[in-house]
Amino acid sequence: MQRQTGRPPAGLLGPPRPPGSDAVWRAFGELDAQRQFSESGIPQPIQHRDVEAWCRTMRVSLHPAEIVAVLALDGERRAVEAERLAARRPRDVDLEDDDP
Repeated sequence: MQRQTGRPPAGLLGPPRPPGSDAVWRAFGELDAQRQFSESGIPQPIQHRDVEAWCRTMRVSLHPAEIVAVLALDGERRAVEAERLAARRPRDVDLEDDDP
């Protein structure tokens, strides 16, 4: 959006990335874009093997702590998605309250 309008999207602005975290964010972004989803739309977790394949393919060496960070970002992303999906689910109707 920023490239098209020249302005950053207000709702998506957060704190600046920590210095030295570019590889982690790049890995997470690319792995997230390739992730699998269940039939009900639930994002499947990024696996260690996915990170390993990405590192090998991209010829990027991540420190073990950076891999942990990628997987932590994945956990947060999946938690946000789970909340979003839960909010869209219709609420069960309690029929017992309808009895006279």
